[in-house]
Amino acid sequence: MLLLFSLTSWAQPKDVPTPNEALRTPIKPIVVEGELTNVPDGTIIQFAFKIRKTRVFDTGFGTLVDTVRNGKFHIEKKWIYKDSEDNDDNFEYMLSVEGQCSIVYANHGDTVKVTGDGLPCNRWHVENNHPLQKINNDYFAFIGEITAPISKKIQEAYEADNVDDELIKKLETMKDSTIIVSTLDYMEGKEFNAVFANELGTLGVLSYLRNRILGDRISRFINEKVPASYKDDGNIQNAKLLIAPANGKLNIGDRVPEFTLYDRDDKEHKLSEFVGKKIVLLQFCTYGCGPCQMIQPEVEEFYAKHKDECEVITISCDDLETWKNEKKVSWPDWNDHASGTVMGEKFDISGYPYYVLIRSDGVIGSTFLGIGKVREYFKTFGF
Repeated sequence: MLLLFSLTSWAQPKDVPTPNEALRTPIKPIVVEGELTNVPDGTIIQFAFKIRKTRVFDTGFGTLVDTVRNGKFHIEKKWIYKDSEDNDDNFEYMLSVEGQCSIVYANHGDTVKVTGDGLPCNRWHVENNHPLQKINNDYFAFIGEITAPISKKIQEAYEADNVDDELIKKLETMKDSTIIVSTLDYMEGKEFNAVFANELGTLGVLSYLRNRILGDRISRFINEKVPASYKDDGNIQNAKLLIAPANGKLNIGDRVPEFTLYDRDDKEHKLSEFVGKKIVLLQFCTYGCGPCQMIQPEVEEFYAKHKDECEVITISCDDLETWKNEKKVSWPDWNDHASGTVMGEKFDISGYPYYVLIRSDGVIGSTFLGIGKVREYFKTFGF
């Protein structure tokens, strides 16, 4: 299954500390050996670790890279720094090639064997001794077998002389529904783990995009099967946000109700500090969202020029520890102490960055997803 971290998960680290040689600790390396066919020489292979503190993959400072030569690649992770986010208890990594990715579970000292025929890399086979890797492999083998007949029909539809877009859309919806139902059946009776948490996050996206009705079953599964003691890395939270019932959703033309939020000093704030007094632009962001970080310099410049006319309020959808360690901004930067779920559910947020434009009379004027739309809005101010 394609991992949909897009709506999220790739991060460019900020304020990375200079490694302290006194804290540099030699450990057993993770060795990744690849043997591929029908993958062009020069293809770039990336191997990134998951930052335990922020729960996103480091696709910048700590990424290891190799290129395919004669069908092979070799990546060796030899060192960690105790003063960085790369903890020695990390076990979750990401192998990415040309925008596609797959999760690798490995301990330090493991040798990871990667084999595959052609792209994308999420079809490659990963083998090592980590128990979660076996669980991951077994799960994807199961899903591959279940969806094979529908996948074949989709491929045939794309290769037909007259491509029927409606048929393809119908088949894709059937495939997504099959994945959701089959995955939940597969997880029943099995011990909950990080592999299943990752897949529930993906199922939340699928249910939102294709079939909101199936979201009810995902919600019941989470409530009944995910242990209260499970330490969520963000996947369960994101799934809950995406499959939240539609009751009580706020729409364009609705008056914005009061919300309670908090600044980094835990001081309580209300939206009414600004709403109803001037235009307010709510910006929902997460640390792991690349576009969220990319647009911030433009928001900074816009706010400096137009803060008398339009207030910007960033609503962090991260946990408190992550949020309080993020770079500060010059406009209000608040958190609802629930990782954005309180307001996120009301505004039916489907990805990040997400914007809600509130008119000066306190009524929702428009909503938009992505940095392209907010740039268009900035132009209305002559920005």
